[in-house]
Amino acid sequence: MSLSLLLGLLAAGSPLVAVTGECPGAEAVATALRSALGSDTQAKPGVSETPKVVDLGDRFSVAAAGQVQQYADPARDCDERARAAAVFIALALNPPLVPPGPPPPQAGPTVQATAPPPPPPASSRWLDLGVAARVDAGPGQEVGPAVGFELRAIAGWRRFGLAATAGMLGASEGTFSSVTVREQRFPLSLAVTARRRISPRLAIAGAAGAALVPLTLRAETIPSPQSSTRLDAGARLAFELRIQATPHIAPYVDVHAEFFPRAYELEVEPLGKVGSTGPFWIGASVGMSFEAMPSPSLPREPNQVSASL
Repeated sequence: MSLSLLLGLLAAGSPLVAVTGECPGAEAVATALRSALGSDTQAKPGVSETPKVVDLGDRFSVAAAGQVQQYADPARDCDERARAAAVFIALALNPPLVPPGPPPPQAGPTVQATAPPPPPPASSRWLDLGVAARVDAGPGQEVGPAVGFELRAIAGWRRFGLAATAGMLGASEGTFSSVTVREQRFPLSLAVTARRRISPRLAIAGAAGAALVPLTLRAETIPSPQSSTRLDAGARLAFELRIQATPHIAPYVDVHAEFFPRAYELEVEPLGKVGSTGPFWIGASVGMSFEAMPSPSLPREPNQVSASL
């Protein structure tokens, strides 16, 4: 049964809903259906089945256009049942029209994004150059402390490197058995170093290796001054603290200790043996480091530290 036919029969007063039971009544359903349908409707084609309303006691069922719905109504409000049944039949016979969706977008030219090529692998090598003032002293020795300067170069990979230093110290004097001996040292070293950053601006480093120190000895205050040249060979340990002022410049403080197991005896003619050189030296260096080739393999924050000895 089409909706246009249903409207025509409603206008003629014909029963168009098969009602079984007393609540709701057929007349009440028809009256409610006229109000629900109105006059401005569009028929749904192909509907020929007569709507049905069945009283089931504390509930009722409505069937129209192949759809069935049951409603619970223990109070048996017949007027409300008629209105509910009329609304269900009207919606089943004349469902709301769904507006068509927007047309699919037309295919346009395809743009394919190409990822940029990966950057070249970063080098893990670094090079550090430095210059510093240096002071060395021999505890328990007759000669006093010596002051001078030191140059250094460190080439490394990641956290480890190889450090070389070369320095020149001023002459120091000591008295051995009433003989004044003038000693001048030219410290050299080659050591393995490891560095570690402890904050964005601070870093520490340690080094261990060999110390080679050419030295000159000259006996003064004797009728015929005598001199000789020797080479102290031993071991070196060092520790450094540095402050990164800029990405390439860092002031640093270095403390070091050098041990020379072989002592040289001092013999002066005609006095003979008057003493010996000291086996143990400690010192400190204060200078400026320039990182000529920073290591990009380590993440660098602003003013990041690259520490080395």
